[in-house]
Amino acid sequence: MGETIKEEISKAPFVALMLDETTDVSNAAQLSFVLRFVTDSGVKERFVKFEDVTGKKRAEDVAAMALGFLEEHGCMGKLVAQCYDGAAVMASGLNGVQAKVKEKIPQALFIHCYAHALNLVLSQGVVKIKECRIFFSHLSGLAAFFSRSPKRTQLLDEICQKRLPRVAPTRWNFASRLVCTVFEKKDALKDLFDYIVEHHEEFDDAAILSADGYLSNLGNFEFGFFLSTFNEIFAHADVLFDILQNKSFDMQFCLTRVEEFCICIEGQRDRFDQIYDETVQDTGLPTGRRAHGDSRSHYKKLHNGILENILNQVQNRFKDHEKLSFLSLLDPQQFTSFNSNFPETAFASLTESYGPHFDLSRLKTELSVMYARVQRLRFLSKWPRLGLLIDRIPVSGSEDPETPSVLLCWDFENCQEAI
Repeated sequence: MGETIKEEISKAPFVALMLDETTDVSNAAQLSFVLRFVTDSGVKERFVKFEDVTGKKRAEDVAAMALGFLEEHGCMGKLVAQCYDGAAVMASGLNGVQAKVKEKIPQALFIHCYAHALNLVLSQGVVKIKECRIFFSHLSGLAAFFSRSPKRTQLLDEICQKRLPRVAPTRWNFASRLVCTVFEKKDALKDLFDYIVEHHEEFDDAAILSADGYLSNLGNFEFGFFLSTFNEIFAHADVLFDILQNKSFDMQFCLTRVEEFCICIEGQRDRFDQIYDETVQDTGLPTGRRAHGDSRSHYKKLHNGILENILNQVQNRFKDHEKLSFLSLLDPQQFTSFNSNFPETAFASLTESYGPHFDLSRLKTELSVMYARVQRLRFLSKWPRLGLLIDRIPVSGSEDPETPSVLLCWDFENCQEAI
């Protein structure tokens, strides 16, 4: 690690750890380690290193690497948040990784970064179900089929009048749009693949083989069943993601919307019979090994398993967010109401999660003064430290440009001197 980054981290009162996984050109899984902290010039996210995690995807392995990294860089006492992304962490058991880190560092709340599309993390988690992994692999291949050939892309434009999302080989962050597009254009895609097979003299062997396979998939019961199932799930998740992006300061509002999302997903259990029957009408009954025995019971079990997986992921990802209601303490949209009624609940949230880091009585006094006279921000000394804490928590990837955060309004140099 560069000396500059070392010096920056040593001066930072708080840090957040962000781990992400990608695949390199040799197809080896690499885990990236990033630290988020504040310097005099603002919020910094510093990439520190990659580590090969091929064959090291158990929760114990990933957690041990995270803790070793934090200890090596002197961050054990400074860590206030942990954030994860990537298939390696999902495969290891996300709840297990963050729980093991919290055993050593209790104040390291597990944060779902709102900049991460919710459907990305849900699709990464649900592929622990074998049939779902096969389904998403077929979808990835379908997108890649068109992205690799201008001729095929032109044919897609002519027949479907809509392109598929560009393929991202190492991630499924295009899953939601891809599911929606294939669901909407399924009949047109069948016509397209049928055209390639029927006009085989115009295409190479690889294109013909792939087109025949995708044509078969689009007429396959299991593919159609999963396509309908995830199209409905992702529609709800997209709405929640948009809300989380725009309301990150209002934690209670966000948590209420998360609860409503979970209720919607629970309600999807009642949609099974209609999804199953509509898929049968479209593709016929399941064939092959699924045709033996009670196929309806088999797919109902799969459907329930998907919903349970989604619910568990959401509940695990947002469990610690209940402890983040203190974020509203620096929400400028609420300063007027806070001046009339001090936000005791939000302040209690801060006390519970990070109390030892603050002179709480002085902070409360200065917050009260700030709510009364926002123009006196530069003369206060304790609330900027709260701002440093909040900036460490990688909750949001975007801000409302019409309502700039109060963190951007203070005289940072004077605040640093006052701390």
